[in-house]
Amino acid sequence: MEQSTLRATMQAASDRLHAIPRLSFGHYPTPIEELPRLREALVREVGIRKVPRIFIKRDDYTGPGFGGNKVRKLEYVLAQALADSTEVAITCGGLKSNHARVTAAMCARLGLRCILVLNEPAYELTLKPASLRADELYGAEIHRVRNRDERNSTMEAIAARLRSEGKNVIVIPLGASIPLGALGFVRAVEETKAQFDAMGIDPDWTYLSSSSGGTQAGLEAGSQIFDVPLTLIGVSPDDPASSISPEIEKIIRGVGELLGLPAGTLVEESIVLDKYVGPGYGIDSPESVAAIELLARTEGIFLDPVYTAKAMAGLIDEIRYGGLASCDTVLFWHTGGQLALFYAAEEH
Repeated sequence: MEQSTLRATMQAASDRLHAIPRLSFGHYPTPIEELPRLREALVREVGIRKVPRIFIKRDDYTGPGFGGNKVRKLEYVLAQALADSTEVAITCGGLKSNHARVTAAMCARLGLRCILVLNEPAYELTLKPASLRADELYGAEIHRVRNRDERNSTMEAIAARLRSEGKNVIVIPLGASIPLGALGFVRAVEETKAQFDAMGIDPDWTYLSSSSGGTQAGLEAGSQIFDVPLTLIGVSPDDPASSISPEIEKIIRGVGELLGLPAGTLVEESIVLDKYVGPGYGIDSPESVAAIELLARTEGIFLDPVYTAKAMAGLIDEIRYGGLASCDTVLFWHTGGQLALFYAAEEH
């Protein structure tokens, strides 16, 4: 496709994006901050000789439900639910799920009945996660299942029962990681481009936690639509890259269809690193614990133990061994989730 034709095609996609209904619940733009003390500590304490400039995109500040990346997705998904006169929203996750919590918060604000199907973790919990307590306070109805494999069938069974009772129901897939939800991160690229221009930076690499695929897919699509070469590196907290990458590619394809792009216009390839999962999903690794402690002590920023800590551990390891140069600039996309660090007070 000729450059002039490509530009016109991408502009048409941008126009379609801005015409699709969305809620305005998030607080944007979320800040981008440089992390000079982290960079110094990586040289002084960790002993890495060549450390790039590191910036962080604070999507932990998006707002509802303690913020995080799910707000951007749900603004589109729940706007469609309202347009469809939905009465009940059903979704799923783990007991510490950021997606479930933000869904519950946004449904409370909209007056929608919210049902959460939450699976028990693979490790023993002795205290109630703070996120689960938040779900309860937001008024969500909680159905607990034994493992991740039971979530979808349980959601569909609940949805079928409610529909038989005449209820209008939406079942939101894990993480709202569908093309409609990913539009939130297509739009986020436009926001970030303006910030890059204002700050005079042009990051060589963008690192983020990537699990259900919607965030990375939206950023991948947005970087092409708005001509921002983000060079995204997803870091898996759970599944192998061989299962995450096809999901990302499928969602990118769906984004293109939603925005009226001809098939093949968007490159659907993605990079996902799966060597930083550690002992398993939601289970600390020595490297993720060290990343939490280092960023808190040097920059006063909390990572979460499930997603962003492992992504930061991956970034630090990539700086050490992956060939990132001191002249490079890296953006770390903070997807939120810090509430997973905490547990609810005992109830009396």
